[in-house]
Amino acid sequence: MDELAAARIRVFLNDPAARGDASPSPSEPPRETERPPWGFRIEGPAPPAAEYTPDTGEFLHWQLAAALDRGRRLWSARFPAAGTWVAGPVLPAVPIAGEDLNAYYDRRALRFFRGRNPETGSFVHSGESPDVAAHEQGHAVLDAVRPDLWDAPHFEVAAFHEAFGDLASIGIAFEETEIIRAVLEETGGALDQSNLVSRVAEELGAAARARFGPGVALPEALRDAVNTFLYAEPSRLPASAPADELSAEPHSFCRVFTGACWDLLVTRYLAAGGGRGSAAQDGAALAGSARQVGRLVAAATEKAPVGAPFFSLLAATMAREAAGDAETRDATFSVFDRRGFPRAELPAAEAPPTDDVVRAAAGPSLHPEVLGEIEALLGRVRPEDLLTRASSRGRALRGRRKRDLRLSGREYGPADGAAVELSDSFELAPRRDGFLTAAAVHPAGRAEEEDAMAWVRFLARMDRIAPEGDPAGSLELFRLKISHRVVREGDGVRRVRRVWIV
Repeated sequence: MDELAAARIRVFLNDPAARGDASPSPSEPPRETERPPWGFRIEGPAPPAAEYTPDTGEFLHWQLAAALDRGRRLWSARFPAAGTWVAGPVLPAVPIAGEDLNAYYDRRALRFFRGRNPETGSFVHSGESPDVAAHEQGHAVLDAVRPDLWDAPHFEVAAFHEAFGDLASIGIAFEETEIIRAVLEETGGALDQSNLVSRVAEELGAAARARFGPGVALPEALRDAVNTFLYAEPSRLPASAPADELSAEPHSFCRVFTGACWDLLVTRYLAAGGGRGSAAQDGAALAGSARQVGRLVAAATEKAPVGAPFFSLLAATMAREAAGDAETRDATFSVFDRRGFPRAELPAAEAPPTDDVVRAAAGPSLHPEVLGEIEALLGRVRPEDLLTRASSRGRALRGRRKRDLRLSGREYGPADGAAVELSDSFELAPRRDGFLTAAAVHPAGRAEEEDAMAWVRFLARMDRIAPEGDPAGSLELFRLKISHRVVREGDGVRRVRRVWIV
């Protein structure tokens, strides 16, 4: 018998500090983790598979591998045609990249840290938390599926990266029968109550509160999807605020969208008979509702155009994806309306192109007639500014026209005189004669320009932009909390680019 197949490991299925999962559970070790789709590699020597004690290097290796493998299974189902990272076919994960109470993704690897909780004296390994591992892996998945969001200069795009990570941890948790049972026991089936899945990164949050004060995290977690935050234009919010208030900072502002998605999960759970049947029926209703909401978010992630009101565009796309289920569509509009999100109008799209048309159009250059169709809607374009991508849903072909917005003023800090990249989004569909036409266009207008300028001013006020020529790598910039840098690129233009995301 294969030695790995016969071995067992112990892992946390949920955050180590979450109620309902106080000790690790026996599990089979993940196998062939570097195999696509979504292959990953835990950096450093792999210890033999065994039931190790938490807070040891051996336990950390297998705990992190097991959490990322759970994510690999989830994302293989949510994005069946994707699976290759921006970094390549295999994504490295560094279990201990240094001393800190954090973790981050920088387009090259996932990096986790360890830090001491000053109240308990114990070490906290961020890689031991499935919440944190799933969140950081979620950043990498979103970057692979929508690389155009990485540098998009909008408050709500940055916040969606954080919401997507938290929704990833929630989705992975609800794939476990044991966790579903614990949530239903804790809440009595009333899922509008805070619980061990809605609370994200309990152990890390407790250590952060102990070290930096009560304003940095909630009393029981870093964030909680069960919340009552209402939408407000992020550029009008304070740059930072205590954990129980809303600010423009992406980890804070993301909670409005995460909370709305949790509200939608609750409505679908109740509509499926949850809270009124046996434990088995409630468990099935919860698992099914979590998957349904997860599929809607995944579809909207692929299809929503980039814009300043990105949350509203995502919500409208989720509702469109649920069009065949009027109850779910109406519930989607309802939960986002209650949270105060403005309704966004999506450009109408025609029937999706066939596989052959998609393959032909996704080649190294667009057909001249397609280019003409795009120019008719966007104005004069340079072919080198057009980027297209085939979707795994509906065989659609989507793309964007990138264009620079120049920044000028001392309020932009190191970005004064630099540019940010805006995107005019478009969708291509076939005409009856077989040629493609630009069927749906969402141009970046004045609202996007103003939001982008406000976003860079926010970054400058928070000292998050490194000047051109700064030689620091991502780890050093992370320690300095500098998330962006000014880069002079091949065409001679200085642009603001993201370095890492937590």
